[in-house]
Parts: sequence; C-alpha cells; structure tokens
Amino acid sequence: MVDFLTNQNGVITEIIYPEAINMFAVNLFRTLPPSSNPNGAEFDPEEDEPTLESSWPHLQLVYELFLRFLESPDFQPNMAKRFIDHQFVLQLLDLFDSEDPRERDFLKTVLHRIYGKFLGLRAFIRKQINNVFY
Repeated sequence: MVDFLTNQNGVITEIIYPEAINMFAVNLFRTLPPSSNPNGAEFDPEEDEPTLESSWPHLQLVYELFLRFLESPDFQPNMAKRFIDHQFVLQLLDLFDSEDPRERDFLKTVLHRIYGKFLGLRAFIRKQINNVFY
C-alpha cells in the first residue's frame, strides 16, 4: 500500500481523504500507558532505557502510509482541511508523550508536514506547542 501510494499518480481522490485520515486516527490516537521511566530530573537518558512500543511494526506502517499520503503530489490540503483540524492536531500532540523515540520521530515529521501544508493551522499549532511543552 505504501509503495502503491508512492509510485502511482492520481490515486488520492476526494473520496480517499476521509478514509485515509480516519484510518490514521483510528490506528494511532490511543491512550498511552503510564510512564515506566522516572520523570523530571530523575530521568537520565544515558542510564534509563526508553520504553519501546510493542505494536511498533503496525504503528510504523500507519505512520509511513500517512506520511506518503501527506507528501504525495496529488495531496490537496484544501480537501483535507475538513478532517485535519484543531482536534486532530491536539490528538497528535498528545502522542508526543509516547516513550518510544521512534514514534516521537515520526510524530515530529507528521506535524512538520501538517504545519507546512495547512497555513490556517500554523498559529494554532504554535500556540498548542507552547501550551503542551512549556
């Protein structure tokens, strides 16, 4: 599916937007388990091992597919903006609490692509990042 989306032109049509975005949301937006590593000053990245998500092989495919969807030359932000909205961004930011560095790396890239393609969400994203991280 990832290769098909990458190598074929004209596969992203109007009917695909709600399905692809819903697939991403259903598979990735979830309640994260409580942190197994200490918080704050007690956490030492040199000593404490990150907790890796057991379902990462599945999550990785979903992230890769969604990134290819966002990066496709056929992608039209004006069609996707009905589905990638404030609530979507908030749920995406919540996932940055994941202890798995691989997931946080994909999240960073997805958020960067959304920030670059959805001009109307930029101020909201900046504000929410300030609220969440500072």
